[in-house]
Amino acid sequence: MSHLLEVKDLRTYYYHHTHIVRAVDGLDFHLDKGEILGIVGESGCGKSQTSMSIMNLIQTPPGKIETGEIFFNGSDLLKLHEEEMRKIRGNRISMIFQEPMTSLNPLFTLGNQISEVLMLHRGMTELEARTESINLLDMVGMSDPDERVDEYPFQLSGGLRQRGMIAMAMACEPSILIADEPTTALDVTIQAQILRLMGSLKDKHETSIIFITHDLAVIAGFTDRVMVMYAGVAVESTDVKTVFKKPFHPYTQGLLTSIPVLGEGKTHKDGTRRKLNTILGNLPDHTDFPKGCRFAPRCSKAMEKCFHAEPKLMEIEKDHSVRCFLYHNEEKEGEDLAAEIMKSRKYKRGYRLKARG
Repeated sequence: MSHLLEVKDLRTYYYHHTHIVRAVDGLDFHLDKGEILGIVGESGCGKSQTSMSIMNLIQTPPGKIETGEIFFNGSDLLKLHEEEMRKIRGNRISMIFQEPMTSLNPLFTLGNQISEVLMLHRGMTELEARTESINLLDMVGMSDPDERVDEYPFQLSGGLRQRGMIAMAMACEPSILIADEPTTALDVTIQAQILRLMGSLKDKHETSIIFITHDLAVIAGFTDRVMVMYAGVAVESTDVKTVFKKPFHPYTQGLLTSIPVLGEGKTHKDGTRRKLNTILGNLPDHTDFPKGCRFAPRCSKAMEKCFHAEPKLMEIEKDHSVRCFLYHNEEKEGEDLAAEIMKSRKYKRGYRLKARG
């Protein structure tokens, strides 16, 4: 069975005078029809840059998609001309951006902005587009849609602006909807409403959704499959039930144990406090990733080879892939390990000599 969307070895870099920022650095994943894929990870791990790469919205310069393939219905999006991509962007693949206030044009009414999509991609007249805009605002649960259609973004609350963005994204009934942290700035009640809305739209139109977030609670209740990202790469990928019941990668385990539990952090009767679990350290610098596994400097289970060789993303169980030496086949990977270690030691020795000189 072919996938609706398949991303292979995606590398998106940003070039500056003195360094290169490797925002996405060898990413592989797929999305099937009618599926909700959650992409989770700390801020700065490359989640949003992945979505911008799929939409081919990387600003050049300074950014550039160095290598990779992004197949949508069998066609590589990275090989399409900009005119061809415009016919797909907003039509067959739509995106809800993280902050609707900066994504909506403050100089035009909400109705104008939705109508533009309808006239461009569905060939509607101005009157037809306005009528359909009102219907879309009603569909996403916006009160008084015939009045809201003539309001500007600053006149709407955060929840209403986000509903407007969803209405605009769903205007052409896209095959794929990319939602980049669409509930981050909203209170929990509005979050729940937005998630229910997106779920109902997915069921009605069989839309596949890529849901980008750092909120594991949302991942647990909304997605079908999860890809955990760290430092520009995927470190674990499996179905949502498995990732919570049987996480393999130490980073995934760390994320799950970092979720606050009722009673943690409180002062006990003896005066002691239960500390919240955290992952020590910070994300590595994307201009200078550490040698070997990128999570090794923060990992309590790291072995010597983790600091010298970089593990590959491998399927450990059916539909469960992990990038970690703890689960890799020693025989298959042991042949090159000694060479990697020697190469690393020579590099460090040469670097020290150069620094002394």
